Amino acid sequence: MRIVLRALIIGMIAAMASQPLFAQVWREGEFRGTVILTVTGNVALPTRQGSSEDVDKFFIFNDITFDKAAQFDVAALQALPQVSVNADFPMGGRVYLFEGPLLKDVLESVGATGEVVTIRALDGYAVDISLTDAYAAGAVVALKRDGIPFAIGDFGPTHIVFPRADRADLADMNDDWWVWSIYHINVE
Repeated sequence: MRIVLRALIIGMIAAMASQPLFAQVWREGEFRGTVILTVTGNVALPTRQGSSEDVDKFFIFNDITFDKAAQFDVAALQALPQVSVNADFPMGGRVYLFEGPLLKDVLESVGATGEVVTIRALDGYAVDISLTDAYAAGAVVALKRDGIPFAIGDFGPTHIVFPRADRADLADMNDDWWVWSIYHINVE
């Protein structure tokens, strides 16, 4: 009986380890908070169905429709591996410590693949970035600055940042890709 139970437990652990971390968090019921980030487009592991005119008023108002999406609350983003990077934002300003998961880890956790991401802020600002370039520059979906979580009204709920103060090759990077108050990422 112990051998069977041990084999069952080992099999369950192996099956969980083969799934992206976000899929584990979703299945374990830890996803209970307010959604702060939605990923659409080429998403292999969606957590919701397509947009609805009855429910998704903000998306519809911004001419965003989708067939499927992956949603994140703060806990789901915090469940991903976290990094800390130093960056001056705005460029040439004070250097802050930003914390959050890498954009690469966020997208991989839901099986999002493509060549370009469109990152959209609450105010409508949107920027298209090559995934290759974003990953190479170390894009972070920051949740905190100097240990303080972002809020709506400052740079939250999330902010795309790059380790500009940590990497000499990013020293001259302008702020065009540094989208703050992001709520939506589309992957194509």
